[in-house]
Formats: sequence, structure tokens, C-alpha cells
Amino acid sequence: MSIIIEELFPEVCNLFGDTGNMRYLKLCLPEAEYISTKLNDTPYFAEHDVNMVYMGPMTEQTQINVIKRLMPYKDRIADMINKGTIFLMTGNSHEIFGKSITDRDGSITECLGLIDFYTTRNMMDRFSGLVLGTYDDIEIVGFRAQFTNGYLGENTSHFVNVTKGDGMNKDSKCEGFVKNNFFGTYILGPILVLNPYFTKKILYKLCGEEKKLAFEQEVIKAYNSRLEDFKDNHVGIH
Repeated sequence: MSIIIEELFPEVCNLFGDTGNMRYLKLCLPEAEYISTKLNDTPYFAEHDVNMVYMGPMTEQTQINVIKRLMPYKDRIADMINKGTIFLMTGNSHEIFGKSITDRDGSITECLGLIDFYTTRNMMDRFSGLVLGTYDDIEIVGFRAQFTNGYLGENTSHFVNVTKGDGMNKDSKCEGFVKNNFFGTYILGPILVLNPYFTKKILYKLCGEEKKLAFEQEVIKAYNSRLEDFKDNHVGIH
């Protein structure tokens, strides 16, 4: 059975070089079928089964447009999450699946409400820096650049335990969220290129077996060097 991976709205969800996630995934798993869905297209997952859905960071106005585009498929997305479809949502794209985004002026953008998670946003206060932490037994490295602070509900599991740098808000050591195989994270990089062991975990979930990464020796060497650098230097500078 072929593996189907859908990328949502790459023409507008493409900030911070995170298009590299899909480019690298295609190199690691060339035998999969890749669907690229534009903003005005009907998502392929609406009428077909897929194994993975990816979406990258976007502007704040694009978030509003994406919420409108995905709202008709809210129940379908909820069913996919419950059944274990892999979702990887990077940058601010995962905010769309939470409850709401509240701006500094008090205005509220209602989101899909599929995850017990909410966001506050201040466009006058950019929140950026490096991130080092752990997910399961994997050390995760990456970068952040955001105008928002994310907050988990009581029953929402976080993605990364941050050991250096800030979490999803300035008072937290938690980063992102996980629900079944849904991974939502502010970590940029792109995360799949910077974190080969996490990428191996995603590939195992997709294929049910261990897969060799593209340029595996080189990306692991770069990852180990980056880990050493992150551990030796101050991170989380705003």
C-alpha cells in the first residue's frame, strides 16, 4: 500500500525556510506519493485517506484564510487525529488547531477548536531564540521566531521538554503539543533537517519499519555538532 503525504497550502505557508521539511522528506522517502494542495483547492484528505499532513508557518492574515478553508473539514480532521494520522504543523500553523488567538487589542480569532490550546499575540513583541530540549528519548534542537505565546489546556500533552531556552511562552519550559500522532510546534529550522532522530521516528510511524535517512551520516554529524554548540552557549535570547 502506498504512503500518501499531503502538504497544505505551500504557496502561502512557507516562511522561515520550513519548506525544507517537505523537500527533505521527499529525499528520505521517495517512494511515497506527495500531494500539494493550494489554498483554494479542496484538501485531498477531505475525500481520501492520507498517512501524513504537513503545514508550515504563515503570516497572521494567512492564518485567518487557512482557518476559513479548513473549517468545513473540522470533523474530518478530528477523525483523522483520533485514528492516528500523522500531522506535523510547524511555526504558527499549529495555532489554527487550537481554540483561539487573542490579540493585544482584545480581538479574538476563533480557531478550529480541535486541541485544548490557546494563543495570545502581540505584534509589538517578537519572541525569538534557540531551543534545546527532549521529546521521549530524543534531544531536539531548533529555532523560534514568533509574536505569540501558546498555552496548553489541562489535558493537553506538550511536545518538547525545554532544557535551554524558553518554551512556548516566556513562563513555560514546555514547547508545542502532541495528540496521538499530531505534532504541533513553534520550532523552526526546518525541524526534520535539524533533528534526524525525530525524523527517523516520523518515518517509522509512516512505514512501520526503520528507514535510512537521506545523507544520514552527514545530517547526524551536523546534529551532534549543533547539540554541542547549543549546550555550550546561551540560548533563548529575545
